[in-house]
Amino acid sequence: MRLEEPSNVPLVQQLQLLLSGYGYNFYNKANQARADDLLVRERASYALSQAIAALAQLRNDYYTRFIPPLTRANPDPPPEAMARIREIEAAQQALSQLESHIRGMSVPTQDRIWWRFRQEQALLTQLLNFDLTLVRNSEQLYQYVAHLTPEQWNSQGSGLLRQMTQQLTHLGQERERLLLLQL
Repeated sequence: MRLEEPSNVPLVQQLQLLLSGYGYNFYNKANQARADDLLVRERASYALSQAIAALAQLRNDYYTRFIPPLTRANPDPPPEAMARIREIEAAQQALSQLESHIRGMSVPTQDRIWWRFRQEQALLTQLLNFDLTLVRNSEQLYQYVAHLTPEQWNSQGSGLLRQMTQQLTHLGQERERLLLLQL
């Protein structure tokens, strides 16, 4: 029997508590994987928050470039330009929801139920692989948004950005599906 697995034998339980310092065991590979998972998801959330900030700047630049000052003769802004502004705002909202979803993604708890049904280390490694893909895609999305200009947004709109956001959302759903227990 490995000392990492929970035991029902009182002597082994006491030994496990002594080796783990009656708390978190920094040397346990499962605990390292759990901490790495949190760090990797934080990195993905950071990239998305940077993309949200870049979209806010793009919105301001677009407004300055494509919405002329309102006059008495022309009191309303152009409707197509306002539609593009609303697209930017919708993209910001979608990224904000995705960022908070990624930040709050769950990791399996550390209890005996998980030990009975799954191999925790293998599961955490799979989750870490999902999260690394999340980071790559989040950083690609940020790079795309950071290089957008108001002219590009005016000509191409939000199609590619929406597709990238949907891919990230789908990846997050697949990660959550992995945690569902198949009995």
